[in-house]
Amino acid sequence: MSLSAFFPFYRNHNVKATISQEAYRWSSVAEASRRAMSVRYSLLTYMYTLFYYAHTQGDTVMRALAWEFPNDPSLAGTFTQFMLGPSLLITPVLIPNVESVNGVFPGIGEGTNWYDWYTLQPVVAQAYENVTLSAPITHINVHIRGGAILPLQAPAYTTAETRANPYSLLVALDESGQASGSLYLDDGESLVQDATKLVQFSYTNNCLSTTINGTYHAAPPLANVTVAGAPSLPKGMSLTIAGQPCEVSKVALDYSGGVLYVSGIEPFTPGGAWEGEMRMEFSY
Repeated sequence: MSLSAFFPFYRNHNVKATISQEAYRWSSVAEASRRAMSVRYSLLTYMYTLFYYAHTQGDTVMRALAWEFPNDPSLAGTFTQFMLGPSLLITPVLIPNVESVNGVFPGIGEGTNWYDWYTLQPVVAQAYENVTLSAPITHINVHIRGGAILPLQAPAYTTAETRANPYSLLVALDESGQASGSLYLDDGESLVQDATKLVQFSYTNNCLSTTINGTYHAAPPLANVTVAGAPSLPKGMSLTIAGQPCEVSKVALDYSGGVLYVSGIEPFTPGGAWEGEMRMEFSY
């Protein structure tokens, strides 16, 4: 249940006259499922965007590590981990009754950063090192590749309810303090779309900006921005949306453990997070 939460298609099958296997029949399986599904639902917009690029460019949704890091021959035989798109590394437990798992972090010797999904703390590892990771039964290891910007929504009970929740952005800085990402939007149902939208995200020189193409309207606002790998608490920030400067005196900036948290920005996007291009700049 934990592993498959990061597959493109997530569904359990059973037939009559076999052992029941609903997750709720075991408390540990139920809790493991809830936690993994919470991460999956948070990432629905990211996964949907991966399918957009699969459809339009032939990209893959799930990727072998060797495909994403083709210059590292040591990854050719790595089949116990996989990438979800270019930005997430999944390290599942494949052996019964253990509470740890081994995994590698590709590119870390060449400057690639990796962050723990749950804590946003950077991974400390050496090139080609097989790292032992804690993995109790209710935990699956997920790591974010430095240089990624992930659009997220708080998980709800259904996918439809999740799509109605406010957006947030998770910025995972690379070794140069930069990151990028994208978000594809449509109504999620129609085979032929009346409108679509593609949002491109960029973080460089302490500035987060968006470029927007398309007319699809997504109603939820932008609630917060989190920057992993930030150097310190900024002295201040400026925010411009659709060319209009925003009064940011009530925006909260918090910093802890190398992570910058920006909250209180919902009032600036009441008509939808991606209706006007944004520029959020931090001063140090």
